[in-house]
Amino acid sequence: MGGSDTSFLSSYLPYLLRQADQTLSAPFYARLTRHGIARSEWRVLAVLREFGELCVADLAAAALSPQPTVTHALRRLEQRELVVRTPGTDDKRQRFVSITPSGSRLTAALIAEARELEADALADAGDLSELVAQLQALSETAEAGVRRHAEKTARAG
Repeated sequence: MGGSDTSFLSSYLPYLLRQADQTLSAPFYARLTRHGIARSEWRVLAVLREFGELCVADLAAAALSPQPTVTHALRRLEQRELVVRTPGTDDKRQRFVSITPSGSRLTAALIAEARELEADALADAGDLSELVAQLQALSETAEAGVRRHAEKTARAG
């Protein structure tokens, strides 16, 4: 491996964010496995608990997952009676998803575990509230930049 590869990755923000995500998430993912919950299922449960009932497309977007992945996760969660899907009133093909009381209880317990593991891992990091605010602002800026690029590409194409 050459020095330029290392200097690129050591300063490439998407790589660093993914590395931090992998490091911080690994202990929690092990807990999910013990509960029999896949990562994709966890994201669905967490989003539903936070935002309430959503259509599948909005759920996929909020869960940061492709819609087919969410659809498969929903099938498994529905079998375990952790979520329910109901048809839309205007469009019968559209499905709305909500978390069940047992799904909400499980998710609350998993959230508590996630927070505990995060606190333990970051105990020596100090106050991270400014970093969290910066990451939230960075996400908004990146989304706007991606939209601008897509619009520019569509106009040029």
